[in-house]
Amino acid sequence: PAAPRQLPVHVWLPADLNRSPTYEALFAAQSFSLMVLSQATVCMDIFFVHLMLLVAAELEVLNENLSAMERGRLQHGRSEYSETTDIHGEDSDRSTFTNTDRRLDVTVGTSQREHDERMYAELVKNVRHHQAVLRSVSLLQKAMDASIFILLFINMANLCGAVFVAAVLLQRDGNITKALKEVMLIPCVLYETGMYCLCGHMIISQSERLVTSAFRCGWPDCDRRFKSSLLIFMMAAIRPLEITVGKMCKLSKQMLLQVLNGSYALLNMLYHFHHTL
Repeated sequence: PAAPRQLPVHVWLPADLNRSPTYEALFAAQSFSLMVLSQATVCMDIFFVHLMLLVAAELEVLNENLSAMERGRLQHGRSEYSETTDIHGEDSDRSTFTNTDRRLDVTVGTSQREHDERMYAELVKNVRHHQAVLRSVSLLQKAMDASIFILLFINMANLCGAVFVAAVLLQRDGNITKALKEVMLIPCVLYETGMYCLCGHMIISQSERLVTSAFRCGWPDCDRRFKSSLLIFMMAAIRPLEITVGKMCKLSKQMLLQVLNGSYALLNMLYHFHHTL
């Protein structure tokens, strides 16, 4: 008898799937659906990763701007003048008093107040930049909350299933070809999961530098208003920015390890049920 024809995705229907035109229609529908799904997944990954990299880049720029805030050094010049004074005493003794090379520090740049205003304006600009980044992270988290959590959960299940199926095929049939087909899925899943987690970790690491960058600016020579405003900014920036998906999973390197640990736990559970059957 002829071998049954296979579909791209195994499916059960109450009809005979090997008869025409049922087989051709299902094959075309599944192929089109898989192509659209794969392209949509790639586009979604590119979109979210691009936004996360933009946020990390904005935080890096903000760190550089904060550390670059420094009072413009006042330029000091020197003016020399000579003064001759005749002093006539009571005894008509005349003495000549000459002062030469008397040096006076003269401020040749902007005044102290103007420098304070400039520093405060730079701080306000950086604070507004930080607020814009906070709004961007909030919007990005709302967009990624459900979709990326589902994606990470599916990737964890796919990683576990691929390892389990490959191990069972090798133990039962010794078929290396079929086992390799399952193993080839693992790098794609790990790459997609690691991409989100590493980009999220970049945002965390850059936001953690904000307090240090603000402390490295030239605040000791500034006025009281600048110091108090800088302190308020540092207290607001002390909490690092994080993208949390599923209300509990923070995108970071630790999250990548949690996905791997979850896959290993599911794999052990499947092995336990497989050996008990």
